[in-house]
Amino acid sequence: MPLDQVRVSTRHTLNCANEATVAALESPFSLGPMDHIVPAMLTIEGIFVYRKPAKFVGDNFLTIERLKVAASHLLDYYPHLTGRLQQNPVSQALEIGSLGAGAELWEAQCPRRLSSIAVSAFSARILVTFLPDSGNAVLPIFHSTMGAVSHNPIFAIQHTRFGCGGVALGIRVHHQVCDATGFMQLVRDLAEIYRQLRDSSPPTLISPPEIFSYFRGTNSLSASQKEKALAFKPVDYCLDENATDISEADPPSVSSYPLRFQGQELITIKNAAIDPNAQEPTSFTRFELISAYLYQRIYQARLQVLRNKGLTPDAKSLEPLRSFWTTMDMRDSTRLKLPARYFPNAVYCPSASASHELLEKGALWEVAQLIHDTIHSVDMNQVKQQFEWVAAQPNKRHIRFKEKVPRGCLVATQWSRGKTYAGVDFDVTVDAKRIAPSLVSPAFSEGYRVNGLAIIMSTEEELPRGQRTRRSSAPDNLLRAVDVQLTLDGPVWDVLNTDSNFVALHS
Repeated sequence: MPLDQVRVSTRHTLNCANEATVAALESPFSLGPMDHIVPAMLTIEGIFVYRKPAKFVGDNFLTIERLKVAASHLLDYYPHLTGRLQQNPVSQALEIGSLGAGAELWEAQCPRRLSSIAVSAFSARILVTFLPDSGNAVLPIFHSTMGAVSHNPIFAIQHTRFGCGGVALGIRVHHQVCDATGFMQLVRDLAEIYRQLRDSSPPTLISPPEIFSYFRGTNSLSASQKEKALAFKPVDYCLDENATDISEADPPSVSSYPLRFQGQELITIKNAAIDPNAQEPTSFTRFELISAYLYQRIYQARLQVLRNKGLTPDAKSLEPLRSFWTTMDMRDSTRLKLPARYFPNAVYCPSASASHELLEKGALWEVAQLIHDTIHSVDMNQVKQQFEWVAAQPNKRHIRFKEKVPRGCLVATQWSRGKTYAGVDFDVTVDAKRIAPSLVSPAFSEGYRVNGLAIIMSTEEELPRGQRTRRSSAPDNLLRAVDVQLTLDGPVWDVLNTDSNFVALHS
């Protein structure tokens, strides 16, 4: 087979280690209002790459056999993931039936060595774009059609063994059942159970997950609550019996590349975002700073693309390009106060639109302030009432967003609010040191080929110093680096790549 080809040799069906777990679960399993508003064909996908240490003895590094056992014990805590999505005949909402049909574990091999995939011998960094098929080959296959909904497993893992003994875990979960934070919780729970299997005692999660959705279905509301919920006029949603889910596809030239913002570069951006006239400047998060930087730079690049074509767009045609969308995790105690171990979707999506003048020539601190204010001005009581309204609707198929995400805008999302590399170590070295992943990344799959998507993530620099490689260690006095998986149209990339400042920042 070709040198970089990944070959799947076996597909295992996974079910709960304790069969009584599924039997005790309600069937069908209801989802909640924050799940119902997720696009039906979207998945959460993560790639976790682990190098096999040079001194690791034998072939028992992150084995498929132990992973299979660990996943079965994991499903005792997430039994609904053994089912299949189906549509409720009354409410038209997706729910989970066929409990016990099973999750899947794919066993695959790739002859390449991870050292040959690394960017260079000096950095030793593995980038998702250099993995086979930009990482898609190490993910289990997913059929992204409406007809395949009831056949796709909700939860699937692909274990790919490379020629050097290293392993890539490609993990996919249907977005209808969880968001990025829930996804990372699931992976950490799998890693914790895998580690516990080294002992003789049965693996146990000290803090079990909360798998039941907030305001599940209309049965969770009393008659008076339902009446009150239906009377509410939501800001973000409406009912439309005639609307379709078909949207215009993004151009085929859309491509995704990983960017790394090093600590010193983040300090430069942070300094540029200080209001010189403020007595107490706003304390922006790294997410807000990077979002503001990309928001402005990408808009300027889009303007240059239009000018290169000899076009002079009017204000109305520029309006979609000025739109900014982001995501907020509602688990926080200052938000919807959901359980800390809440697994289902818990995301709200605020948006903003800056003026042409601000994005073209304004100060970075003004753009960052706009994003900061957008996030911090969200009315949590209104968000709660909107989700109650969604839960109370008798026909979920009629629920629509009042405003669609405009093509060409920027959507900036935190793939995980936590430390992405932390807690996802499965094996240990001969001297019992945890083996952290060399790469944690989303994949450039079909559902994420969106012209203007920035997935902002933490890096291995968030790990304790003892778990970092020598090359990835950053001075403690600097901000930790941040990775961004950025997806843009080809002509926009062409402009950005000729911008000396942008190239210098991300070389």
